[in-house]
Amino acid sequence: MSRIKILTGRLLAICLVMLCLQALGAPVVVGIADMCMETNRVSILSTYADAFARAGNTPLVLPAETNRDVVARMLASVDVLLLCGGEDVDPSRYKTKPSSRLGEVNLRRDAWEWLLLDEAVKRRLPIIGICRGCQLINVYFGGTLWQDLPSERPGEVKHRGTHLHGVRIEGGSRLARSLGCEEMQVNTSHHQAVRDLAPGFRAVAFAPDGVVEAIESETLPVAGVQFHPEKLFVLKGRDEFRVLFADPLKWARP
Repeated sequence: MSRIKILTGRLLAICLVMLCLQALGAPVVVGIADMCMETNRVSILSTYADAFARAGNTPLVLPAETNRDVVARMLASVDVLLLCGGEDVDPSRYKTKPSSRLGEVNLRRDAWEWLLLDEAVKRRLPIIGICRGCQLINVYFGGTLWQDLPSERPGEVKHRGTHLHGVRIEGGSRLARSLGCEEMQVNTSHHQAVRDLAPGFRAVAFAPDGVVEAIESETLPVAGVQFHPEKLFVLKGRDEFRVLFADPLKWARP
C-alpha cells in the first residue's frame, strides 16, 4: 500500500474519531485569535475564554503569526475558530476610502486574522465572529461596512453604550435554533456594522432600526453576531446565551 493511501486512511480515521467524540459530548477546542492589543504580547479579553470554559469547552489562544504553515498547524489543533471584538477594520480591505469618523485600526491584526480566515476556510473549519469578528467575516467574503453608524446611517438605536436593545432573529436561522427564540435583548458597543452583505451570506438578526446584528453563511460553517453574548453570559449571568458557547458547532454549521 502506498504511503499516500496510508496517510489518507489515517486522516480519515482521525476525522471519524473527532466526529464521534463531538457526538458523545466531548469538549470542543476553540481557537481564540490573538487580539494583538500589545506588541510582543499575546492577548485576549478573558470573557471570551471564560464563556467557552464555563460552558464545558476548551479555549486555546492562538498567537498572531505571519507564517502560513505555522497558522495551518495551529488550526489543525482546534475544532472551531473565534474572531473577537476590537478595533475598526481597515476600509482598504473593502476598497473604500476612510471616513473622517473612522476609529482606530490595527493593520497587524487585520493581516493576522485574514490569514487565519484563509486557512480556516481552506480546511472548512467552523468559524464564529463576535462584533469586529462578524464585521471582518463579512468583509473577507466580499461585503462592506458602515464605517460610522451615527454619521452614515443614523437611526433610533444608539449602538455604542452600556444599554440594551431588542433584536429580531429570523426563524429557521441557526442562531434562532441555537437560542430557541426569535426575539431578545442584547448589549451594544459598536459604531460600525454590516452594510453590503457578503455574497453567499444572509442577515439573520436585526436591531429595531434595521442594522444587521447577525449573519450566517448559506453553505459554509461560518456565523457571526454584532453584539457580545460572552459578556451577557459571563458578566451579566444571562444563561440563555450559554448554548452558543456550549455548542458552537451547532451555531456555525449549516
